[in-house]
Amino acid sequence: MKQKPERFFFIINPIAGVRSKEDIPRKIKEVFSGSEKYYEIAFTKFKGHATELAQEAVNNNFDAVVAVGGDGTINEVATGLIGQTPALGIIPLGSGNGLARHLKVPIHIQNSIKYLLDSAPVSIDHCRLNNLPFFCTAGVGFDALIGKVFSEQKTRGFSTYLKTVITEYKSYKCETYKISLDGKEIEMEAFLLSFANASQYGNNVFIAPQASLQDGYIDVCMMHPFPSSSLLNLGFKLFTKKVNKFHYLDIIKAKNIEIERESSGPVHLDGEPVYMDSRLKISIVPNSLRVLSI
Repeated sequence: MKQKPERFFFIINPIAGVRSKEDIPRKIKEVFSGSEKYYEIAFTKFKGHATELAQEAVNNNFDAVVAVGGDGTINEVATGLIGQTPALGIIPLGSGNGLARHLKVPIHIQNSIKYLLDSAPVSIDHCRLNNLPFFCTAGVGFDALIGKVFSEQKTRGFSTYLKTVITEYKSYKCETYKISLDGKEIEMEAFLLSFANASQYGNNVFIAPQASLQDGYIDVCMMHPFPSSSLLNLGFKLFTKKVNKFHYLDIIKAKNIEIERESSGPVHLDGEPVYMDSRLKISIVPNSLRVLSI
């Protein structure tokens, strides 16, 4: 039987998602009281701080480090735990919560805290894009553009995300990509290229329904340009785990991917926008992160 954690370190991003975080310490106390588990809490103060705090937690012999925030916060915390013994826990407070949903972590705060007490560590893969880590999905093309524009919005949440998608779709121009999948060469015009470790972007939008965090492969999702008349069909398939049957989408599993695009531009890593040059290298590192799961 796997050993459950005894010492927890919570890292709270006070600006993640759309709700206040002031009551989170109280909720943690309510659930943990009487459990005989030890815990500490810290709040992030700047971008990258969560990675530093996670590394400090490793050095202080905590069994689990819990990211309290969205996919960006989870990325930062997990980055500090790669190859280490402490396991990543999640209290999902973001706009999408893709990795948490894949792991079946409850979205309700109280239930997600209780989930931590019932869970034990399991090993999962993580991926790297130009040597930067991601744990859920990364991508170029339309979804990278959406990640960039969404990050610039004054409001968050699914409704803002959906409005951004509709607005940007109307004027989006597809690019041509040269793609190498474990040495197999492809050249294609694409609406988007998504590299999936987990099955979804977040909000139960499944871009790679059959993706596994433990198979040692990246699901490379290559979406061809499609007519606007297929947009509703695409949306339906994304939400019903059937997008792999969408006529304009190819999904191929690979371990090492190289991309050459027409020019430098935005890329997203777990939904967070990053500007990169035209050449991209994506790889997977099996069994490199421990996460709490039931």
